[in-house]
Amino acid sequence: KSATSFGKLTRPKYLKGTAADAWKKYIEPAGWLDASREPSAIVFCELWQEFVLSPTKFPASRLGQLRAYMSELGLTDERNRALDDGDKEKDEHFD
Repeated sequence: KSATSFGKLTRPKYLKGTAADAWKKYIEPAGWLDASREPSAIVFCELWQEFVLSPTKFPASRLGQLRAYMSELGLTDERNRALDDGDKEKDEHFD
């Protein structure tokens, strides 16, 4: 439903370098994401670029933000991935 409401998630043209590489590696394969997640995806890619270019100068607070965006986008936490109900595993106690 959300994919039809918000549309397909596409990489902004201004995203370059390591940020664009992160988009290709992490965001493009994430078929569950739609355009409503664009701001989060952009910020994730920009934070990833900062981390890759200078990991020793990347503060813990920024690392926490990076991890939160990864989770929100469903990159590290499968519970945040929007799936069709047909793909959803049934829970014997609640379904």
